Amino acid sequence: MPSFRLVEVSFDPTDFDPTLEDEFTLTAVSKEIENAKDIEQLRQGAMNLLKICIHRQVVIRGLAKRLAQFETHEITKTQHQE
Repeated sequence: MPSFRLVEVSFDPTDFDPTLEDEFTLTAVSKEIENAKDIEQLRQGAMNLLKICIHRQVVIRGLAKRLAQFETHEITKTQHQE
């Protein structure tokens, strides 16, 4: 069985802090939801938020996949050089 090198990627807790843009978006969307008078308006807002969440998840998954491919390539390249 081939041996594998464990690669640890550490994160700084501040890597997960919301940005100023995130805070602005949260405030703007919260106010829009609070001021909604119509159920159809709320439905449309919920659908838009769902689309944004799914799109972000797709982007994160794609970036994670690319990172994993890069890491695998580098590990394979390093093992062949030894």
